[in-house]
Amino acid sequence: MKKWITSVVALGFLTIPSWAANYGITPTTSVGLKIASFGIPNQLLDLLLYEHPKVIGSAFGLEVSSYGEKGLQSTFSGLYCFEYSKMSGEGPWRYNQQDRQLDGSGEVIQVSVTASILLHMFPSLPVHPYIGAGIGVGRISIWSEGRYQDEYGTTIKDSTNQSYIVPVGHIPVGITANIMNKFELRLEGGFKNGFYFGGSASYIF
Repeated sequence: MKKWITSVVALGFLTIPSWAANYGITPTTSVGLKIASFGIPNQLLDLLLYEHPKVIGSAFGLEVSSYGEKGLQSTFSGLYCFEYSKMSGEGPWRYNQQDRQLDGSGEVIQVSVTASILLHMFPSLPVHPYIGAGIGVGRISIWSEGRYQDEYGTTIKDSTNQSYIVPVGHIPVGITANIMNKFELRLEGGFKNGFYFGGSASYIF
C-alpha cells in the first residue's frame, strides 16, 4: 500500500510541469541540489591567519530558484542558496606573528545563506549562458591541530578553534539547460568567499 502511494505521488510530481504547460501555466519555481569543489584563496586567508597552508575542499547546497512571468524564458531569475562547505589542509599554521608555529592539519568550514540575481543571455534557448551577482551572510569556523617543540626540545601538541560571522559575496557564471520543462541542469563556476566549480540539478514546479 505504501509503495503504491509513493509511486502515485512520484508520478504526480513528474507530470506536474507537462500538465501545467498544457493548460498555459508557466513554471515559476525550482528546487535543487548543488555540489562543487571549493577553495579559499590565499589572499582571503591572509586576512585571518598569519601563516597557513593551501586549503581545498568541497561544497554542498540547497537551492531555490524563482522565475519571472515568462518562466524559464525570463531574462532574470532569483537564486536562493543555503550552502555548507568544508576545506582542509596540512602544513604550518599560525594565527598571529607572535604565536608559535604549529605543524599539523586544519580545516575551514563555511555555512552561508545567499540571495542572487541571474541574468540569462538568450533565455529562449534551452541551453544558454548566464551571469549573476548576490549577497549574503556566513559563518566561518577555523580549526587547527599541530605540534611544536619548546626550548627544551619537548614535542607539545596544541589546537585552536575560532569562528567569524562574515559577509558573503556571490558572483556566479555558468550554463543552464532546460530539460522538457521538468528539470534544470547548471554547470557553474564563480566566487562565494572562495572560488568554486561544480553543478546543480533542480526540479521545476
